[in-house]
Amino acid sequence: MKQDFDLDRYVRNSKAVDLSGVEWDTIPSFPVSGAEARTLTFMMDIETHTVMYARDLLATRAAFDPEITAFMSCWIYEEFWHGEAFSRFLGEAGFTLAPDRERVNVHSPYPTKVARNERIRRALGRGVYTGHLASMVGSALTRDFVAIQMTWGAMNELSAINSYQSMIEKSENPVLRDILRRIIKDERRHFAFYRSQARLRLERSARARRMARWAMQRLWAPVGTGLRPQDESDFALVWLFGDDDGLDRLRRLDATIAQLPGFAGATLAEDARRRSLERLPRHRIPQMASDWALAHAGVHRENQAA
Repeated sequence: MKQDFDLDRYVRNSKAVDLSGVEWDTIPSFPVSGAEARTLTFMMDIETHTVMYARDLLATRAAFDPEITAFMSCWIYEEFWHGEAFSRFLGEAGFTLAPDRERVNVHSPYPTKVARNERIRRALGRGVYTGHLASMVGSALTRDFVAIQMTWGAMNELSAINSYQSMIEKSENPVLRDILRRIIKDERRHFAFYRSQARLRLERSARARRMARWAMQRLWAPVGTGLRPQDESDFALVWLFGDDDGLDRLRRLDATIAQLPGFAGATLAEDARRRSLERLPRHRIPQMASDWALAHAGVHRENQAA
């Protein structure tokens, strides 16, 4: 089956997210809630650490595929700049983050959050090597392992798109909405690649379909889980998708993934939402957001709690 993704066009046009014309200096003039900033911090950490997922991917058979490696060369770069865009927004909004409370602004040298990113990666500890080894072993055992990785990537990218869309609907800050819309354009291309690769591999192998369905139902968790503490992942998911509108959005997400071969009826996102709500009921969100804002609010103004 021929891919329905124009890889040549993607590679030729890949670049850092276009932030020209972003009105950085107006950010403090508009609301940024504690819930919004806390969730955006979680998103920033995910985007900045895409390279860790790529490292595991390149330890498998995927590294032998020139199309996948060409895509990844651009993908990692683009995701890095998404993280930097969020870092600068949070800094201009007046939030400072552990461990060094770096005062980031639009003119700060790249990369930002060096101390934070190093601490996050070191805190992963043995899990880094365990996951890396598991990927290598899984890939060595079956050539269909890449189908799992491509399906996993499609789910993660589609989750990112829906998370950013949900934040756009919730945010009262026009600059953040502008940045998110620009980043979504990249994420749509990333999702299109992973979906195309997953469909290609799932269609040609019944074993790949069985393995991918089993892995996604038993092992997949929302992107960022494991990289950051469980309560951070739960907070973001519950704030973004905990209401009825969020449930509807996740059901549409699941319906898109269900179009992949072997995934009819899959409810991966809805199931993840249910588990997060069991651990973190919605009524706890405002206080957690307020506490986070008090701990991280910085320079410009007092931020709203939720």
